[in-house]
Amino acid sequence: MKGKTALLAVVFTASIGALLTTAKDCSAEKENYSKQTVKLHEVPSTPYPSHVSLSYLPPKERKKEFIKLMLPLIEKANEEVMKERKFLLSIKGKKKLTPLEEKKLKELKKKYKADSYEELLKRVNIVPVSLVLAQAAIESGWGTSRFFTEANNAFGIYSYSKKRKCLKAKKSGACLKVYPDLYESVKDYIYNINVSWAYKDFRDARSKGASLDTLIKELEKYSVMRKQYTELVKNVIKNNNLTDFDGYALSFTGSGSSR
Repeated sequence: MKGKTALLAVVFTASIGALLTTAKDCSAEKENYSKQTVKLHEVPSTPYPSHVSLSYLPPKERKKEFIKLMLPLIEKANEEVMKERKFLLSIKGKKKLTPLEEKKLKELKKKYKADSYEELLKRVNIVPVSLVLAQAAIESGWGTSRFFTEANNAFGIYSYSKKRKCLKAKKSGACLKVYPDLYESVKDYIYNINVSWAYKDFRDARSKGASLDTLIKELEKYSVMRKQYTELVKNVIKNNNLTDFDGYALSFTGSGSSR
């Protein structure tokens, strides 16, 4: 795949059996987490979690701790995007913007590489929590992979810059991005989904209020495994009850309204 911001996820660090824990196995975790909302203030402003390994934990406990670790980071990253989106919605239809609004709009267009307001509105939006959790679980082996532990890379995101530090794979020429902490990894994942050419269809579907299943199908380009990968994502979400956590984020429909 070509393109600086394109994502590939060809390295699976855990067996399919470990990823697809049955709903019964996860029932305790579902009950515990469905009764509580992880608040943003539970995430320390600094330092964010870094160089974490959950490989020492048994599978059930590992998954529980992985969700506990990643969920507030995902919520916080999505909330940051929603702040930008709320600004865009606040100026929608205005005939004349203030100098400050003009400046902010220009900055967002540059950041998200958008030429128009309409395209910018498609790009500045959240990614469903269940989807982020599932991909992080797959790409990191539920917090056990070398890239997760040593590079804070939870999503198997490649580095295409010679100037940026990266961590090389042991059995290939691939080099994955190194982040200062896990929060930066989550932010970069969401940014890439919102900007990369590979996920244009995902963004188009999201802007029309597409279902979670439809959004998952539009992520085939995330991995060379294509449909096999998206089926894995769907099964990880289903078998681990990850949609229970989608209520913690604002709506990802085109309207920008809350659930």
